[in-house]
Amino acid sequence: MLNLIKSNWISLLQSQTVKVQPGGDATLLCSNFSSFPTQIIWFRLVNQTQARFMFENTKSVSYCDGFQSGSFEMSSNITTVFLTIKQVAVTDSGLYFCGFYTSGRPLFSVKHLKVQGKI
Repeated sequence: MLNLIKSNWISLLQSQTVKVQPGGDATLLCSNFSSFPTQIIWFRLVNQTQARFMFENTKSVSYCDGFQSGSFEMSSNITTVFLTIKQVAVTDSGLYFCGFYTSGRPLFSVKHLKVQGKI
């Protein structure tokens, strides 16, 4: 990821760690993205080798491999994008990225989800 940032191919807006207990719900949010509707992308890094993604095309959400519609909900109020993960498990831990394209470049925010502790 650092090589992508250094090459100016993407811009990293913010990074944050979110901690949650197993079985609870986690909400990741990205603020101040855009003042107009745009295509929003969420993806997560799995085992440091694979990216799994979902995206929203302003009115509908498309779920791809790794995001199940019953466990993951994506919503926005235009300036803030929310990803709610229901009944999190330790396997949901990892890096989550949200972003959008502007002027031909993707802008991303990184969220580190840590699921820890006992149920």
